[in-house]
Amino acid sequence: MDKAEILEKSRKENKGRDISEDEQSKNAARFGVVFGVCFIVIITFLSIAAGSKMMYGVVATEFCILFAMNLYNAIKRKTAKFILMAVSNAIPFVIFTFITVCEMFQVFP
Repeated sequence: MDKAEILEKSRKENKGRDISEDEQSKNAARFGVVFGVCFIVIITFLSIAAGSKMMYGVVATEFCILFAMNLYNAIKRKTAKFILMAVSNAIPFVIFTFITVCEMFQVFP
């Protein structure tokens, strides 16, 4: 395979893709995750300062987003790294969701 064939194959594979847009989307996702985690920390400290209960639904929502992102990557890429990340985000997501539902319905195990 010569250089021209390799370049032609690469162009066909990347046709319609904009690498800068892909990178921008990744950066936006990273920013969203960091922003969400900062939001959770702020809400937690405000809850403690106000002497009220922690709002576990906010934490569950953030872990839901993290879990969904990593689950998508685990399914698409099928690598151990993303599978481990999906599982490690699924555990707190399930725990905080369970606590939130218990608090909503005033049912405690």
